[in-house]
Amino acid sequence: MDIGTAIKILRKEKQLGQKQLAEMCGISVNALSQIEINATFPQKNTIKKICESLQIPVSYLLFFSISDDDIPDDKKVVFKSLNSAIKSILIE
Repeated sequence: MDIGTAIKILRKEKQLGQKQLAEMCGISVNALSQIEINATFPQKNTIKKICESLQIPVSYLLFFSISDDDIPDDKKVVFKSLNSAIKSILIE
């Protein structure tokens, strides 16, 4: 699960800088940077603030954070097909 990578992608999709998002969430830029490079895992409270700032439900963030390594080999083809379709709808 790459929650930090998902946050970074969604932040960029919303055209927000790290400083902007960090301020919106009430966390330091360094804390956000550490989350985005997956060096630290955000607390539940921080995840909620990030999602509120990005104007997305927590479930969207969790879906976006699913990585290839999380999917069994026999399900990867189906997941990749659904994943790109769902992401294109959710990001709009």
